[in-house]
Amino acid sequence: MANIDSITYRFSLFENSIIYLTGVILLYLSASFLVPLVAAFLMGEDIMLFLIPTLVCLLIALPLVFLFKTSPTIRPVEGLFLVSITWLFAMAVGAMPFVLAGMGIVDACFESMSGFTTTGSTIMTDIESWPSSLLLWRSMIQWIGGAGIITVFITILPILGIGGRALFRNEFPGMEVQNFTFRVQEAAKEFHAIYLVLSGCLLALVLLMGESLFDALCIMFSTMSTGGFSPHSESIAYFSPIIQWIVIIFMFLAATNFYLHYRAIYRHELRAYKSSAEFRGFALVCLIATVFTFFIVGAQMSGLSQIREGEEVLRSSAFQIVSAITSTGYAIEDYNAWPAVVQMLILVIMLIGANSGSTAGGLKMGRAIIGLKFIYQGLMRQIHPRAVLSLKIDGKTINDDAVSVAMATILLYFATLVVASFILLAIGNPPLESFTSVAACISNHGPGMGAVGPYGNFAWMDPLSKAVLIFTMWAGRLELLTVFVLLTPDFWKELRRYAHRNQGTRLKKS
Repeated sequence: MANIDSITYRFSLFENSIIYLTGVILLYLSASFLVPLVAAFLMGEDIMLFLIPTLVCLLIALPLVFLFKTSPTIRPVEGLFLVSITWLFAMAVGAMPFVLAGMGIVDACFESMSGFTTTGSTIMTDIESWPSSLLLWRSMIQWIGGAGIITVFITILPILGIGGRALFRNEFPGMEVQNFTFRVQEAAKEFHAIYLVLSGCLLALVLLMGESLFDALCIMFSTMSTGGFSPHSESIAYFSPIIQWIVIIFMFLAATNFYLHYRAIYRHELRAYKSSAEFRGFALVCLIATVFTFFIVGAQMSGLSQIREGEEVLRSSAFQIVSAITSTGYAIEDYNAWPAVVQMLILVIMLIGANSGSTAGGLKMGRAIIGLKFIYQGLMRQIHPRAVLSLKIDGKTINDDAVSVAMATILLYFATLVVASFILLAIGNPPLESFTSVAACISNHGPGMGAVGPYGNFAWMDPLSKAVLIFTMWAGRLELLTVFVLLTPDFWKELRRYAHRNQGTRLKKS
């Protein structure tokens, strides 16, 4: 980023942070096409699927980064706008290879948004019939969405001032992120290192198990991003049991707050995991839900040896529970055939989600804990009206502003779930599919239940229904408040006022 900034400074004519940073994001996206482009060349597939989008991105991005320059500081309203539109630009860019491969525009936008938001919902009915390089891109954009774009945000933060720190909190809503004492740029390097090391370890393990480089890359991209796209219609059931156990472990790691990984790896504070209420809650829910599912589902299985039956049920239970709570959406079993109580459990933990500060989606365990403590605090006030009560997590008092934001997010999360479900019902979709498809998309989980279950897809839905789900994926990935604030008139008044004041500002050359 610093190199781009120094090269373009001497050519820059105008000062506009949003336009300039949009150009930078497009440059990064154009570079990302090189991986599937090389894959297409090596596999003898159509390289134009990726060459054309690369050239389009470059033609748009280069004038933006050479003619415009960032402001010394960026206002919070600009930061919010930048966060939101970046995902829309990413969706449009990511959709181009799908359109060139013959997919409809709405379907391509759905698949692209599902990828960048690490949702994993798909409209592909016969996955293996699509070009392998396109399937690689499909998995890769999940990895970009889970980490790549976020780390780009972190990289550019040093030039964004206070607004940049606010942007950092939006992308990493972990309760302890504000306690980073080192510079943001250093935080970006550590995040890159942790994410890349975990990705490399997963890739190496899958390769050692005898899988092809193509399958290993797709598994790595989708697992570390907790995205869930698979290059095979059977999802992870296509692979061996040992691969499935490996995926369980890395889904869990990817859904853990990366600040805890930082403390454990760089500060050698392994107790960081134990001291985090959010992580303890996440691990405890995984354990209890897996044991519960193991006994309930195990009663249905017969015809296998006792040892084989026990291992298979345990693996299936652990896999589907971890896949649901981490919002990955992989499958090795069709849980539509499981008892209703287990299906309800999967739906609930899907909505709650895993840790903040991770690649996982959902409401986040941290907010769920704040919500429960808020309810308990309200009950205690009924018993002790004059008592001064404070809400604490990990021994630290959570200020009223943080509690208000958490509760607003929770209310907006479920309000959006209800309203979007009603819209799908009004369009004419079945009740089960309407509710669970919205739940799966807003939590960035991927599959729902019924026709949109783990071995179903969203291809049968009409374009308007898909557009509604695209919005819920976008809103869910950006923690809702970031998106819904764009719907308020005050936001646009503030943005226009600031843009008008700085319109045509010419940079001073030194």
